[in-house]
Amino acid sequence: MAICITITSTKGGVGKTTLTANLGAFLADLGQTALLVDADPQPTLSSFFPLRHRAPGGLTRLMVEAACEDVISATAIDRLDLVYSDDPDGKLRDWIRDAVDGRVRLKHLLGRPPFAQYDIILIDTQGAVGPLQDAAVAAADILLSPIPPEILSAREFVRGTVTMLERLRPMAFLGAPIGPLRGVLYRLDRSRDARRFAAALGLEPLIPASA
Repeated sequence: MAICITITSTKGGVGKTTLTANLGAFLADLGQTALLVDADPQPTLSSFFPLRHRAPGGLTRLMVEAACEDVISATAIDRLDLVYSDDPDGKLRDWIRDAVDGRVRLKHLLGRPPFAQYDIILIDTQGAVGPLQDAAVAAADILLSPIPPEILSAREFVRGTVTMLERLRPMAFLGAPIGPLRGVLYRLDRSRDARRFAAALGLEPLIPASA
């Protein structure tokens, strides 16, 4: 059974897609089989890597039709596949909102063949609260949230991302318990603010902050 990791944050521009893509490529290079799932209507992850094979459908087909076949594309990187975003008009979030099992369907689908054959499934999300992000969070075994060392990002992490997860805790009654959340601190610079931010989290920057 694959381990499903969702990269999530209610703040845009914090590096979710970059983290998802780099993790996928790194794991594939280590010999793991990895699947990227682009759950963002703005399909940046879908165009991050060249494709050797483009499947007829993507995430919309997977979710709406519960079609597990013909939705997995192969990237140019060995052992790294992709379910691309095919929802340019953002209609999938409305379907998820209105469907009886909308927010938990992705979790149950990713537990079936052929998805269960992967070692790791990485889900990229949009930087906005909504049904599509709820479905991606509910599908995860583990949640990662990138946090740049700046006060606004830290506040949004607490006010937005953590609050969103608390709202979704009752999903456990539908067979989709919310996984543990881990913050990923990155883009540490030489500023005093960055050093204080890292120290508050019990981390020590490798590069001393400037005066």
